[in-house]
Amino acid sequence: MQISPLIRVALVDDDPHYRQMFASAVHDHPTMALVHSACTGRGMLTWLQDHCPDVLLVDLGLPDVSGLEIVKFGAVRWPKLAMAVVTLFSDEPNVMACLEAGAMGYVLKQSPAMDVTSTILEIHKGGAPMSPSIARYVLQRLRQPSPPVTKAVPAPCAEVVLTERELSILDYIARGFRVAEVAQLLSIQGSTVSSHLKNIYTKLAVHSKTEAVYEAARMGLIASPNMK
Repeated sequence: MQISPLIRVALVDDDPHYRQMFASAVHDHPTMALVHSACTGRGMLTWLQDHCPDVLLVDLGLPDVSGLEIVKFGAVRWPKLAMAVVTLFSDEPNVMACLEAGAMGYVLKQSPAMDVTSTILEIHKGGAPMSPSIARYVLQRLRQPSPPVTKAVPAPCAEVVLTERELSILDYIARGFRVAEVAQLLSIQGSTVSSHLKNIYTKLAVHSKTEAVYEAARMGLIASPNMK
């Protein structure tokens, strides 16, 4: 009889209580294996550069990088990655931003029905696990009538233009190189690389390297990182 491969699970949560609880649940399940556990957003982003689990559990309230950035990066770096947000935040902006960014599940830690292994199994099978209150909210949003369509001509979008040097730097960043490494590769100062990055942030209206890579790939300015 052929044995099915274990579901490879990774998780990021800065709360040691939840991190240990989720890790123990995965360890104890016969069809799952915990391949990575991180307590910081940057730690998970670094790991995701070269590793793709089957399921990724993401907490939003991380101390360094927002869980939303991890969801955005995961969706670009590994398009087939199944991601579920497991968090205390139930407000509208966070819910919709995460779902629109690529999360396929949104589960509240404080929900009485919260079961991390059930969440993992459901999302791995192609489902969209959500806490009841979140599911009701999403359904209400879908049922809202669409605003009337007007025939006004939309204003043209300003074209984002990155210089050849900015594109080179962003390409290296997308490949996982650090600022110091990029500076060495391009034979320029690290401060010069940082200055170019600030210009890139301004042009793309973002605030971090991860967001810059995501937006540039979405706009077609650089190749998607998973294609490198």
